Amino acid sequence: MENLSSTGNRFRRILRQSFAANLNLDPLLDENLEQWPHLNELVQCYRTDWVKDDSKYGCYDSIGPVSFQNQIFEGPDTDIETEMHLANARQTKVDDATDDEVPSTSGRQFTDADLSDPLCSKVAKHLGDSPLPAYEPVFDWENERSMIFGQRIPETYMLHYGSGLKISVKVLSLSFQAGLVEPFYGTICLYNMERREKLSEDFIFHVLPPEMQDARSSSETRGIFYLDAPSASVCLLIQLEKPASEEGGITPSVYSRKEPVHLNEREKQKLQVWSRIMPYRESFAWASVPLFDNSITAASGGSASPSSPLTPSISGSSSQDGISKSGAKITLDGKSSYSSGSSVVVEISNLNKVKESYTEDSLQDPKRKAHKPVKGVLKLEIEKLQAGSPDVESASESGSVINDSVETGDQFSDSPFGTSRGNDSDGKEIQRNGSTAQGNPNINSDDFQAFDFRTMTRNEPFLQLFHCLYVYPLTVSLSRKRNLFIRVELRKDDADVRRQPLEAMHPREPGVLLQRWAQTQVAVGSRVACYHDEVKVSLPAIWTPLHHLLFTFYHIDLQTKLEAPKPVVIGYAALPLSTHAQLRSEISLPIMKELVPHYLQDSGKERLDYLEDGQNVFKLRLRLCSSLYPVNERIRDFFLEYDRHTLRTSPPWGSELLEAINSLKNVDSTALLQFLQPILNMLLHLIGNAGETLQVAAFRAMVNILTRVQQESIDEAERNRFLVNYVDYAFDDFGGRQPPVYPGLSTVWGSLARSKAKGYRVGPVYDDVLAMAWFFLELIVKSMALEQTRLFYHNIPLGEDVPPMQLKEGVFRCIMQLYDCLLTEVHERCKKGLSLAKRLNSSLAFFCYDLLSVVEPRQVFELVSLYLDKFSGVCQPVLHDCKLTFLQIICDHDLFVEMPGRDPSDRNYLSSVLIQELFLTWDHDDLSQRAKAARILVFLLCKHEFDARYQKPEDKLYIAQLYFPLIGQVHIILEI
Repeated sequence: MENLSSTGNRFRRILRQSFAANLNLDPLLDENLEQWPHLNELVQCYRTDWVKDDSKYGCYDSIGPVSFQNQIFEGPDTDIETEMHLANARQTKVDDATDDEVPSTSGRQFTDADLSDPLCSKVAKHLGDSPLPAYEPVFDWENERSMIFGQRIPETYMLHYGSGLKISVKVLSLSFQAGLVEPFYGTICLYNMERREKLSEDFIFHVLPPEMQDARSSSETRGIFYLDAPSASVCLLIQLEKPASEEGGITPSVYSRKEPVHLNEREKQKLQVWSRIMPYRESFAWASVPLFDNSITAASGGSASPSSPLTPSISGSSSQDGISKSGAKITLDGKSSYSSGSSVVVEISNLNKVKESYTEDSLQDPKRKAHKPVKGVLKLEIEKLQAGSPDVESASESGSVINDSVETGDQFSDSPFGTSRGNDSDGKEIQRNGSTAQGNPNINSDDFQAFDFRTMTRNEPFLQLFHCLYVYPLTVSLSRKRNLFIRVELRKDDADVRRQPLEAMHPREPGVLLQRWAQTQVAVGSRVACYHDEVKVSLPAIWTPLHHLLFTFYHIDLQTKLEAPKPVVIGYAALPLSTHAQLRSEISLPIMKELVPHYLQDSGKERLDYLEDGQNVFKLRLRLCSSLYPVNERIRDFFLEYDRHTLRTSPPWGSELLEAINSLKNVDSTALLQFLQPILNMLLHLIGNAGETLQVAAFRAMVNILTRVQQESIDEAERNRFLVNYVDYAFDDFGGRQPPVYPGLSTVWGSLARSKAKGYRVGPVYDDVLAMAWFFLELIVKSMALEQTRLFYHNIPLGEDVPPMQLKEGVFRCIMQLYDCLLTEVHERCKKGLSLAKRLNSSLAFFCYDLLSVVEPRQVFELVSLYLDKFSGVCQPVLHDCKLTFLQIICDHDLFVEMPGRDPSDRNYLSSVLIQELFLTWDHDDLSQRAKAARILVFLLCKHEFDARYQKPEDKLYIAQLYFPLIGQVHIILEI
């Protein structure tokens, strides 16, 4: 027989889809993350490509279904006249239908000859009674397997924003009745008007007058926003800015005045000249676009167009001044249109002009003064994009999945599972959002994917690398009016006030390097200056107590001069990251008159003078969005002690680490889920390489975490989807950089199981261990399979199969002992009728099923033999049912036909065991179990019959010989 086993490498690498900006760490940290092991583990966890075992859930390639003609069987008491009438009626329908549409209730056969001969077609042909009820002559492998108790269901790999809505927004144009002669700048974000809550970061755009445009101005950039579900309170909040107005010059009121409507030449010239020398901006107008408000209709009085991608409607404004119209996406400049959905063009004509600076929270204040609307129109194109996780099997078409075998990594080892560098950044040139969407056909590389702030509150694991701080200056209260703006920068220390700040500020222009500082708008002529700016800061990977934000307050003269106005420093404010970054509440700071060395330290503060008598006159808000820095203190302590232990800087007994491990059980569920994958990786590292005390503590902590995650499953599935995703995709056994996990995990678990078997008290944790046994068993198998692939990857010719791995004697003995203890648990708990025993039985069966593809089959047969010895003979019905389920699972293996015997001279061991147990069952009194045994045989025979691999005569002969002993057994039963 040909070698028909699974081809080549069983693993497939799935490229990470990068949402957040490539992490720009400090150059020193980029080169040497080993000095912070927990940080290195976090970065590897988020950057390493997923590794998927394609053969884990089985595969079956069947031949095409046999085509049967539909027949109408007639019994002896059939009324001939009625039957003739029915046959004629059916024949009329046949003329206009395909074979599949003809009724399949039975007997009369409509052949091609019948249909071509109208005389013959009307003759009733009696074919006798129907031998069987109508059935579909197709073997449904998936459906049959789904009926197995404890059957594993594969999960598609998780992506952030994989569900819900995905909306693109593109600014088409901005026009004013007065004319567009100076540049305008704006931001768009998702905003919840009811809760006054910002849902996403800002998408920044600019609109230039024709004479200032160049080749880069005609950008096709879109903002991509993510929503969990439609909500009437969710809107697009649009805020516009313009160059700060000249004092005594042309004021913004020209865009809202009634007469004259248009700018005259002198006004145009003054605005053009001033806008070219004025680098600072001021607030101009704002508007909101409700996305899902049923009460809002288009200006025409009708409802939103049925082709609108956002249901139930889209409106340009809350005052019904907007005009919403639907239209197909038009191809521009020869570029192809976007691939999915239809777009809606929204014209926003109710731009609310502002006279003074403001904060976003104040926009909904009922006491806020209403100003004249701007006489202009902002035109947006809004489109609903396809949402949902892409299918793993088809995602390769978009570049996110590589269907070929996993290639060798180049960073850590020669292993085919080294860390991929596909998401690494070669420099610091990024867009403000910095995101590119690999493999997503709806998103272009120029698109801006706005970070969804709800990511930080979802009960989901972090899957992407993001590490930013959003800074929101709110108000500055001074005793006199000033034209005030704020410059924000990130500094490493306070030793030298002349030292340049870090390049950490995200720019407001696309395609620009990270900058040393960012600045807010100008609050013109205000005692209480208000700001709505969002400053995005790329944080260093590790913070020291001296890392801080420095705010510099400037006053600027807005009078006409020959050159750009020079700002004057008013004061400074400093905010240490280590004490304030994780705070979400409002922060108030005093303003220093000048900077002196060591201004953060108490000794330096004594020499400082403050504005406004040292009162806290500067208010701001921070929003930390990081998958590297946990807000939860217990997780931070665990990371710190993990580093000390790994670097051998803590005492040998590791008491601090032991305490940190035990405290993980008190971490709140949201924080635990968010850092689930790196925490599991670190605990597995300790289980494999730490001392016995730490190994046991890490294992118990892992059991506690898994149990909590499983119990909080929304869908109440037996295998939590987050845990399935970890085993199936995220876990790569440390990419070959460390020894494999399975020896240490088997040893620790086996030691606990043996203690339980000997009667020692192991606490209630052992029931949780049994409930989560499926997770540990699947983890052990994947660790083995990854080691197998790494061992043989470079030593086999291209296209040949990886040979099975022979487990070392000590490891195999440990697994045998663990397996024996778990079988004892199944045997004892089944007698008590506990459902946990049946689930554990299925998990043990799948463990053997998986091992048959990895290790030497004869070693697996030792486990099967151990199982059958434990459940030998005609045992209690519940135990015998478990045994049938066990056989049902392992005999469904892809290579069942090709399995060797237990001894070299024997034939297929699994088939001989199966036949023996089948006839033992058929001699049983329980009819349901006899039917189950028969169904197993029917399932296997049908599977072989339709298997595309076994269609040659010699293959069918071999399969027939496997089941030949059935003939003798059937003969004996018939004689009895």
